[in-house]
Amino acid sequence: MSIRRPHPLLWADARLKRASGSPTAAGVLGDWLRALTASGWAVICGLVVASVLLAVWAWIEAAITVVAGVAVLLVAVVAVIGRDAYRVEVALSSQRVTVGGTVIGTVRVSNTRNLGVRSGVVELPVSSPDGVATARFWVPALGSGQEWSDVFAVPTKRRCVVIVGPPQTVRSDALGLLRRVRSWSDPVRLYVNPRTVRVPFSATGFQADTEGVATARLTSSDVSFHALRDYAPGDDRRFVHWPTSAKLDRLMVRQFEETRRSHHLILLDTSADTWSEEDFELAVELTASLARAGLSNGRRVSLATSAGWISTGSAARMLDELTELAPASQPKSFELRLREALSARRETSVLTVITGAGVPISRIGHWAVLVGVDISIGVVQVAPGLPPRRTTLGRVEVVSCPSLEEFPKLIERRDSL
Repeated sequence: MSIRRPHPLLWADARLKRASGSPTAAGVLGDWLRALTASGWAVICGLVVASVLLAVWAWIEAAITVVAGVAVLLVAVVAVIGRDAYRVEVALSSQRVTVGGTVIGTVRVSNTRNLGVRSGVVELPVSSPDGVATARFWVPALGSGQEWSDVFAVPTKRRCVVIVGPPQTVRSDALGLLRRVRSWSDPVRLYVNPRTVRVPFSATGFQADTEGVATARLTSSDVSFHALRDYAPGDDRRFVHWPTSAKLDRLMVRQFEETRRSHHLILLDTSADTWSEEDFELAVELTASLARAGLSNGRRVSLATSAGWISTGSAARMLDELTELAPASQPKSFELRLREALSARRETSVLTVITGAGVPISRIGHWAVLVGVDISIGVVQVAPGLPPRRTTLGRVEVVSCPSLEEFPKLIERRDSL
C-alpha cells in the first residue's frame, strides 16, 4: 500500500449516480481535463511554448516539438478512450472490529460484456484519521462472463471509523499523461470499536444494585417494609396487620418504602480540558466495559456524555457510537449536565461517573450532594501510570484505575468495604 494525502470526498458516503442523457461537449471536455496528470499538463505547456516559438521565429526544433507532443497526446488518448466493462464490488468479512484486530476484505471484478476485456488496474482507497492508504490490484484480461477476485487486510491500531472504498478502475497510458478513474459501488464503513474487558455481573459491587434500592418515598404497596400506620379509607385490606390491630383495637396497615427497579446511569465526562488523548481512550474503554456488562445481563443502562446521550438499545450500536466519540469543549458545566441527566432519567438507582484523575475530592463530594441519598454513586477516575486505588468518600466509592486490565479487580465487591 502507498500513502496519499487525504481527500475530503473519500469521507463522504454519497452514492455514485450515472448521468442521464447524452453528455454535453463541456462535460466531455471537463472529463478529459480532469484526466490530465502533471506530466500531461507539462506536455501541453511545452506544446504552447513550442507553438509560439514556431509562429514567431519559425524554429525547426519548435516544429519537431509540436509534432512529437501532439503524437504522444494522441497515443495517450487512444490508450484510455472508451468505457470500462467491469463491475467492481468490495465486501468485508465484518463491519466491526476491536482495536488491534484485522478485517479481511474481498475485491471482486466481473466482466459484464459479451467480449473479452483487457487487463487493468483497480485501486481501493482506505481512509482513516491517519490518512489514506491505497491498495492497487492488477486485474488480468477477462473473458465474457468471467470473474476475478483478490483479498486484502485492513489492520487497525486505534478507535476510529475507517472508510473502505469506493473501488476505482484506472485507465492510463504508458507515459502517464492521462489517468481516467471511475468509481464503483459505495464506500463501506468499518467501525473500530474500543477494547472492552469482561466485567462479571457480580463484580460491580462498588456501585451495584441488582434487586433495586429502597428510596425515602413511602407507599402502600411494595416489598420493603417500613412501619405500621392507621388504616385509611381506600387502603388494601391485604396489608392489614391483624395481630397489632387486635391489640390496639383499631385497624393498622403495613407501610412500605418505594423500591426502584435497577437502572444504571453512566456519565462520561467528555470535556476537552479534562483529557489527554491516551487518557480519553482508556475512559471510553472503561465506559464501554461497564455498560456492556449491564446490557449483557438484561440490566437497564443509560449512557450519557457531557454533550448528549449514547444509545444503549443494543451493545453493538452503543459501541459504534462510542467509536465516533471525541472530547470537545463544552458550553455548560459538568455539574449542570449531571443535573440534566438525572432529571431525564428519574428512575436512576445507580450512578457511575467516569472522569479524569485531576478532579479534586471536594468536587466529587459536591456531586454526591447533587445526586441525593436515593441513588448509589460511584466515581471512576482514569489515572494511567498511577497505582490502582479504591477509597470511600462518605457514601461515594472512588476508584482510581490505571489500565483496562485492572478494572474488574478494582470494582469487585469486597467484604472489607
